[in-house]
Amino acid sequence: MSEPWIFLLSFLAAFLMCLFLLPSYIKKAKAAGITGVNTHKPRLPQIAECGGVVLVLAYLVGLFAFIPFINEALSLEIVGAAATVLFVSFIGFVDDMYETRWRIKVLTPLLGSVPLIVMRLGRTTMWTPIGFLDFGVLFYFFILPFMVTASANAVNMFAGLNGQEAGSSAIIALALLFLSVRLGKPLGSILILPFLGALLAFLFYNRYPSRVFPGDIGTFGMGTVIACVAVLADLERAVFIMFIPHAINAVLFFIGKLKRAVPPRDALMNPDGTIPAPTMWSLRSLILRIHPMNEKNTIAVMLLIVALSALAGTLVYG
Repeated sequence: MSEPWIFLLSFLAAFLMCLFLLPSYIKKAKAAGITGVNTHKPRLPQIAECGGVVLVLAYLVGLFAFIPFINEALSLEIVGAAATVLFVSFIGFVDDMYETRWRIKVLTPLLGSVPLIVMRLGRTTMWTPIGFLDFGVLFYFFILPFMVTASANAVNMFAGLNGQEAGSSAIIALALLFLSVRLGKPLGSILILPFLGALLAFLFYNRYPSRVFPGDIGTFGMGTVIACVAVLADLERAVFIMFIPHAINAVLFFIGKLKRAVPPRDALMNPDGTIPAPTMWSLRSLILRIHPMNEKNTIAVMLLIVALSALAGTLVYG
């Protein structure tokens, strides 16, 4: 695993596959009517949806490129992580197709944690904000399932602007890659490098103005990869801090749900080009209440906030 070309092969396999398959997918998705409205644009263009299927596929191909060159123990952990990502992404795909209720959407990723639980059998200690704790059997039946569903849903709830969820995930992935290399965690590098490659290619089509949306299959997949890296590479402390903007957004979202004031992700653009914020129950809306902005500037601010939290999560290791 000391050969850098193996890592380069994985990165390029994921990057190139996503880059070259997406144009064909976009064309076929539009022809099949798998589209969504690009809300904050003039004339409300229809954009290809569920592009996350290509993102996840490219990631898995890049990830499996490592298997011929690593030992059996690492191979098993890769397969476990891939199974978790595939399982949760499939749940996201079902939600894309059938638009399940938000309560079901929040809870169903719990099922996808089973492969990850198997990979962590015998290890029940995890970092928490009050130090390292041994959770015993609760780690398998509560902590791990919660981490997977929380991470998947946090990225999903953070969506709403062109490239925001993929961009924020790419920033976190880059920070986790740096930590994995610096702290000597090869499994972390193996899991995150093809993810970064697939994300960068996906952003070429998903950045403002978007030509494809990831859908729940993509956002669930992104969050699950980050959760797998946190658990299997023992980087929970970093991810906990890096996800602070996502956590704030999720808390505001649920408060809004309780108050029956749903965050206006689908609200139309204002006549002056700024994004509306009729309620304050999302991080984006809170920022727009303070300073109205157009979509491009709002995306930049949101990604800057994620970058700062990613930097804080990296610096916590000294």
